[in-house]
Amino acid sequence: MPTVLVADDDPNLRFLLSDTLQRAGFAVLAVEDGLSLIRVAQDQLPDLILIDLMLPGIDGYEAIRQLRNDTRTSHVPIIIVTARTNPADVVIGFDTGADDYVTKPFNEAELIARIRSLLRRTTQRPVRNPLTGLPGNLLISEEIRYRLQQGEKFTLLYIDLNDFKAFNDAYGFARGDQAIRLVANICEQAQAHFAPHSTFLGHIGGDDFVMLCPTTIAADLALWIVQHYEQAAAALYDEADRTCGYLIGHDRSGNLSYIPIGAIAIGGVSSTPSATIDELSRSAAAMKHAAKGFGGSAVVIDGLRLR
Repeated sequence: MPTVLVADDDPNLRFLLSDTLQRAGFAVLAVEDGLSLIRVAQDQLPDLILIDLMLPGIDGYEAIRQLRNDTRTSHVPIIIVTARTNPADVVIGFDTGADDYVTKPFNEAELIARIRSLLRRTTQRPVRNPLTGLPGNLLISEEIRYRLQQGEKFTLLYIDLNDFKAFNDAYGFARGDQAIRLVANICEQAQAHFAPHSTFLGHIGGDDFVMLCPTTIAADLALWIVQHYEQAAAALYDEADRTCGYLIGHDRSGNLSYIPIGAIAIGGVSSTPSATIDELSRSAAAMKHAAKGFGGSAVVIDGLRLR
């Protein structure tokens, strides 16, 4: 029985959605705010999420962004349920990572049909990312599990572009795809340069990548990626922005800021004999978050900033 997580601050609508879904044969989890949504999604990993954009605390846009940036939830399909009729609001939702949307008041039959259709498409998704051809979430999880079972000492590197949304807003999604392919190419070059037979490269989605490598080379590998990405990324920017050294756009908090060009963050965590996939992915996400907090390019592995 597929599980659907419903996030809406209106108790009447939560009840209506829950009742509709349960009658259609789904298990339902229901929350009223953005923080609870993220916590429940991470802890219980639903098959699909229905989310209202106007949530208290963390709004729907930020909740979607955080879910897409977490290895545990980045693959979960998300449908926006919104009373907003402005197309720009829906576009922002899609840019943040939503897969579909329905408007309030919703038609029950249409909502159930959209959910089932999206779940079918999700189960048919290829195991490799269609943009880069790299292994996706399923193969990444299998590789981590295998290395843990073999007792290998390895480091999980979580690679993410800084302020990628601001880049897309400035230059459009086509150039955004170029940036993603550039990250993939540089990571593949790093893989070949250091240890092609003992490293693994996967593409979580969007601008998020994962590399597994021997712990002994993790620091050098991460620093190599940062150096080469910074050198190559300048070509993605217009000359005026290269000259300034920054874009003017909205940061992760929605504030208008000067955003450094060509910045990339890498967080890493080393395996332990008792580690689980969930623990490693959670810790790597925390290290990446710490690296992104420095603004420019940064590498943080096992709590230590290397750059």
